[in-house]
Amino acid sequence: MKRRIVRVPGAALLEDGHARKVLVPVEGGPPLEIVLVRRSGILFALDSLCPHEGGRLAEGPLWEGRYVYCPLHLYRFDPRTGEPIEVECDRARVYPVREIDGAAEIEILDERP
Repeated sequence: MKRRIVRVPGAALLEDGHARKVLVPVEGGPPLEIVLVRRSGILFALDSLCPHEGGRLAEGPLWEGRYVYCPLHLYRFDPRTGEPIEVECDRARVYPVREIDGAAEIEILDERP
């Protein structure tokens, strides 16, 4: 597997308790849609694809200021771990992310051979 770091400018503008979608280019395929989340001042990154039925996690305010959610069935996920909240569901995929000079640096693993 190949690792690459994708830099997303403007992460410092993301308000606490909010989520924002970003598109990450993927060689030879459609872009990856990632949700950047700021919770308690810390930045997190999740795949926007809901593991329940393939809906897309919502942008905007977090549910109760803590959880990212899918508007399809209102499934909630902890942005720190991807764990579902009070439902039986797979974990949402999370990506390592760090904030440097106001930008997000997301670590993407290329799982293709």
